[in-house]
Amino acid sequence: MKPNNFDKIAFVYDWLAQFVFGKSMTESQKYFLNKIPVHSKVLILGGGSGWIAKALFAVIPTAEVYYVEASSKMMLLAKKKLNENKRIHFICGTENDIPPHQFDAVVTNFYLDLFPEESLAKVIQIIRPQLKLNAVWIVTDFVDYKWWHKRMLQLMYAFFRLVSNVRNNKLPDWNKAMIEMSGRKRDSMFFYGNFIESAVFQFL
Repeated sequence: MKPNNFDKIAFVYDWLAQFVFGKSMTESQKYFLNKIPVHSKVLILGGGSGWIAKALFAVIPTAEVYYVEASSKMMLLAKKKLNENKRIHFICGTENDIPPHQFDAVVTNFYLDLFPEESLAKVIQIIRPQLKLNAVWIVTDFVDYKWWHKRMLQLMYAFFRLVSNVRNNKLPDWNKAMIEMSGRKRDSMFFYGNFIESAVFQFL
């Protein structure tokens, strides 16, 4: 199985997330969508089943979305949700398959946690040149601030290593990585006992 392959659980992933986290996971991902300017060209990396793109269009109907997802089964679900929308472009791949456009915004929800600390900077370096000056980068992901956060992360990484061949086994400090790459944190909000953070960055 390829690394980070979510095909096996694509059809139950959203249900599983809601079962464990209630509404916190969806609410965290939607929280800062209104920070994206109208008429934006938006890159969504690791968009999953496509519900986040539907939520984005509900807030910004004039957005043009490039939806990049490595799981072919997740992509199938997304296309079923959005196949009548002509303002979305589907790309089966990863950050290495981002089309050569200049984006007004990028959304990475529970994406950066897939990469070990030593390679996360390289991932950010791949994405960053695709952003316009003052573009918005919304990151929603787990953080590790409390003792139970660490325990939850251990269980989650063990589960996804088994079912999705996730190679990483430790949460990277994505906040630190973004700031070290000259990202400026403009706003943030915490969810689910401060275990999930949604943050807005800009690269000037």
